[in-house]
Amino acid sequence: MNRPTVRIIVLEPSDWNQGNLFGEILSDRGGEKLKVKLTQSIKGGMFSSDILILTPFIKNETFKPLQQYYSVSINGSIINEQTNEQEFVIIGNVTYD
Repeated sequence: MNRPTVRIIVLEPSDWNQGNLFGEILSDRGGEKLKVKLTQSIKGGMFSSDILILTPFIKNETFKPLQQYYSVSINGSIINEQTNEQEFVIIGNVTYD
């Protein structure tokens, strides 16, 4: 089964030096939350992970504009799948790749 792939352009932190992020959508929680498996791990302050949870940056926005190939502003948190601990790491924009 082919999963949609996305490109994430990181806007913050301003000292981000890892370039754009790429991954595939693992799950979509009713257009309100995306779980993305990245092609590379991100190192946070407490742990590293290749699983990123995306939520819309703007309150009450959804990921429905992605279906029309528009970008959506996001908050991104890595998740430790063993402990379910989340750590906020980025603000950016996501589009289908």
